[in-house]
Amino acid sequence: MFLDEENADLIAYSLSLHGADNRPERARMKRIMMRAIRHELTDRQRECVTLYYLEGMKMKDIADALCLSKSTVSRHIQSAMRKLRKVASYYQK
Repeated sequence: MFLDEENADLIAYSLSLHGADNRPERARMKRIMMRAIRHELTDRQRECVTLYYLEGMKMKDIADALCLSKSTVSRHIQSAMRKLRKVASYYQK
């Protein structure tokens, strides 16, 4: 699955960015998050986040698919979400 406007909502929701009812602001934040996912995350972080949040895979299944340990997958996801929260904090009012 690739990242687009529709499924970016899933990650934005996970970052607790769902509170804004302002449509232009929400659309702007989604664009910012999509850019951040593409440019701020490592390939492995992006892959883990995509599989976890967009594909709905469990960490154990991601670990098996990528030949990693479950704790490594967890660390990649946690690290990615920290980066995305930091980017989001720069743009929130």
